[in-house]
Amino acid sequence: MKYLRFSTARQVIEAFPNLDGEFSGYNLDLEPFAFIDALLAQGGARKAMAFCAFVLPRREAVQWLSLALRRRPQPPSGAEANLLRLVEDWLKKPMETTRRAALDAGMDDPEKGAFAWAALAVGWSGGSLSPNPEHPVPPPAHLTGHAVNVGLTLLVAGLPLAKQVDGMEDLVGDAVALLRRGGS
Repeated sequence: MKYLRFSTARQVIEAFPNLDGEFSGYNLDLEPFAFIDALLAQGGARKAMAFCAFVLPRREAVQWLSLALRRRPQPPSGAEANLLRLVEDWLKKPMETTRRAALDAGMDDPEKGAFAWAALAVGWSGGSLSPNPEHPVPPPAHLTGHAVNVGLTLLVAGLPLAKQVDGMEDLVGDAVALLRRGGS
């Protein structure tokens, strides 16, 4: 099993204060896998999906969204395919040039659909938000998880209503598999 960087759900919430309140009333002293199971058992597929976006390391979170976009039943448009290519370029070569290309494309995308949010997740995974190398601005730690969560939410929203919960549960299963094997 992959080493988890958090031993409890509480540690995840403390690391990402933007999640504070999202999980109030839940047992935050559970280890992450048990917490995800508890959320699912209580009908909280949406919350489990959001939690996974933050418990996964940044690269694996982007990989998770990328895999979900690849499996979407509808083929991507030309613009979506370009955004996904930039995301996958970064996954293959996580360098500043590939990160910056994804960030710029995500920011420039007028639709801001799930594919653009995947590119933004890459762009916000590290480096600088500033185009000026003389004045670097590191992205806040929560932005990648936020972008992955928004991208997945938009992806699920495209499913028929009757299939959305199953879709979220499937996505959570994929995230857990990534956590257990350590990505790739």
